[in-house]
Amino acid sequence: MRYWDSWFAVLAALSGPSVVLVCTPLSFARVLVVDQSHAARSDANPGTEDRPLETINQAASLAEPGDSVLVHGGTYRERVSPARGGTKGHPIVYTAAPGEQAVIKGSDVWRPDWQRRIEGKPIYSARLKASLFTGLRINPYRTLLKQAPGGQRLTLGQLFLDGRPLIEVDDANVLTSRPGSWRVVKGNDEIWIHLPAGIETPADCVIELTTRERIFAPMRRGLGYIHVIGFTMEHCANQFPDRFWTSDSPQAGALSCRAGHDWLIQGNTVRFAKSIGIDCGYEGRHDLEGNQPTPQNTGHHTIRDNIVTDNGCCGIAGMRSLETVITGNVIERNNRLRHYAPEIGGIKLHYFIGGRIEGNVIRNNAAHGIWLDNVYRNSRVRRNLVLANRGNGVFIELGQGPLLVDHNVIGETRPGFHPKDARGDGFYTHDASGITFAHNLVYDSHRFGSFHTKATDRRGAGVSRIHLLNNVFVNNHKGHINLPYTAPDAQNNLSNHNLFGPRQGEYVVNPWGGVAPKRLIDLIEESVGERPLLWNKAACRLNFQNWKRVTGWDQESVECELADVRMSDNGMLTVPFDSAAGKVTVMPVERVDRDFFGDPIVAKDAVVGPFQQWKSRKSFTVIQ
Repeated sequence: MRYWDSWFAVLAALSGPSVVLVCTPLSFARVLVVDQSHAARSDANPGTEDRPLETINQAASLAEPGDSVLVHGGTYRERVSPARGGTKGHPIVYTAAPGEQAVIKGSDVWRPDWQRRIEGKPIYSARLKASLFTGLRINPYRTLLKQAPGGQRLTLGQLFLDGRPLIEVDDANVLTSRPGSWRVVKGNDEIWIHLPAGIETPADCVIELTTRERIFAPMRRGLGYIHVIGFTMEHCANQFPDRFWTSDSPQAGALSCRAGHDWLIQGNTVRFAKSIGIDCGYEGRHDLEGNQPTPQNTGHHTIRDNIVTDNGCCGIAGMRSLETVITGNVIERNNRLRHYAPEIGGIKLHYFIGGRIEGNVIRNNAAHGIWLDNVYRNSRVRRNLVLANRGNGVFIELGQGPLLVDHNVIGETRPGFHPKDARGDGFYTHDASGITFAHNLVYDSHRFGSFHTKATDRRGAGVSRIHLLNNVFVNNHKGHINLPYTAPDAQNNLSNHNLFGPRQGEYVVNPWGGVAPKRLIDLIEESVGERPLLWNKAACRLNFQNWKRVTGWDQESVECELADVRMSDNGMLTVPFDSAAGKVTVMPVERVDRDFFGDPIVAKDAVVGPFQQWKSRKSFTVIQ
């Protein structure tokens, strides 16, 4: 297919309200058609509608800058590895055909000879033949998962029964007692499976066995200008990124930019990776595929309108993903394996410079909702719904900023799964400075609405220039704010123009910016005339009036009897307006000119929190 004969088909495949195409007529541009179900399909074909290719990867080996790969519906069990990238203005575009479901899987259907192992129970075993892994870099069932939770000996493998994941265990007694589980035995060459209730034999269902460690990822690092649009990608045997910046376990997503630049990842569903769903950074110093050098120009990606769910440790991850925009995605139920180790989250990014995280729904992750770690300069986190995550809603670690976090709704944050993880804060920062939190709603946090501390002696670590402005804090169970008293590593912090409710909320001044704990207690006793109550042995609990007296903060803030905030199953957020909200003057914040819904903020009518129409409305549809 030549350019002028085929480009309208590609326009149809890419059409949508959030897609903007800029195309230049190129005499060599083609549409390469892939159709697994076509009677005449063959990878020897030219890739036309009447003579399509059979595999996406064959099209990926042929595509040149300006070309498009149009994939018709079907299940494609392969790794797609683009041989080359596009150029500025002439990307290589991979897209699912409009109205069709193109699924790329890292698994294969497994039909071995099953043997019943325990009479009276649906427990069976089967051998793993070496031919299953011919041509692959690893055998996932002989490769242990690093940092497996609870010290278990788990592998990189996964089993799916009629599309549902089974649970890997490492103990024979657990397998026997737990329907829907599986384990590897006998030198990692045999699988035992305990079928779920209601299924008597493996012949009654379709069992898929994960074999590939990537789904869509170039072999070459550093490719740019690749668009990936509209696919479902699932079942991947990738490794946990344990200390990926120095180890041989890089940040390797099922869908991976492979240290590339200027990718568009749009409208895909990425789920059930053993580890990371999408990676968009430089992966790490170690390359699994040829020890290629580390590219320097990483990032500049757009990741929008995707569904990223049920991945083993993290939804979207990337280190040094510069000027990347992550917007409009649904990111939920990640850290499905309940890892304790770092690198877990709905979104986990290092060296996120000049980037933007906006308009995402990040909910029900068994990990931090958003975690920005080790440099977040000139970035912004805005208009996100961060709901019912474990650990912290938004976690910022180690940097100097500036970072602007505005117009987010952070709710129902719960502690992490580690036995010693007692957190559960809406906003949490440690060793982090230069952050403005403005016009957010933070409610029903297990611990604090906003908690800030110095945790280590790493170079540059501090907790200064934390500004909390124009926010609403409601029903945070241990208190609304926990900030350090002014000290060498805690300078120029500010909280003001906020609304707090209800009145049982507490405020905590902590010593972890450099003041001695005993000295802090003495200073507060001198100020309020009585010995303060303590939180966590050293931090001092204060009521609102004493908080203002001791710190000088929140002089224009107001406490009120604001009723409970509620989120319904259909995405309706109810925030009853309190007349006290109208008494809070709003402080203008640079670059903050639109609210959660994109409505303009008019200075004379501005209100605290993320919704400028709060006075006239009590409920807001925040999930479409």
